[in-house]
Amino acid sequence: MSKLSILVFVASPLDYARYRHTSLFFEFEPEAEPAANHAQTGADAEYIKSSLMEVIGSPGFMSFSERKNWGTPVSSNNLARVIHVSTIPSSIPISALRSTVSETLIRDGDGDTDWNGQNWVGDALGRLVGAGYLDSEARDHGLDAMVDVIMEAEDEEASVVGT
Repeated sequence: MSKLSILVFVASPLDYARYRHTSLFFEFEPEAEPAANHAQTGADAEYIKSSLMEVIGSPGFMSFSERKNWGTPVSSNNLARVIHVSTIPSSIPISALRSTVSETLIRDGDGDTDWNGQNWVGDALGRLVGAGYLDSEARDHGLDAMVDVIMEAEDEEASVVGT
């Protein structure tokens, strides 16, 4: 089984909703797909226990990033919440999950200045649904919970009260 979660990070230095960073985090079962659960093959093979996938950078300079074997998400000081999305059957290859997410389009053109990593998480979950790896109810539940955490941004509330 693979566990899929959304990570939501507090924005810094000002914690506004639109600046909260989001990522997808996979935890892979130790015995799942032993031959294919490697970043490489041969003597230099690296076993992948987890994968944090995200879009990094600012508008015009965004790129996909994957951190393998990142550790437990709760070890980050600026982590607002870990949102469990779904447990994915071990019959779905880890390589297929990683490929589906990593190929999610990054909208970084002139007309995409409002698009960010929060949108990318939604698009990546949509691709997992389209591939049959995730059901739409789990996606919707995960996205709803993500939006709730994003809207908890502390400075967002202060700016509304101060106006």
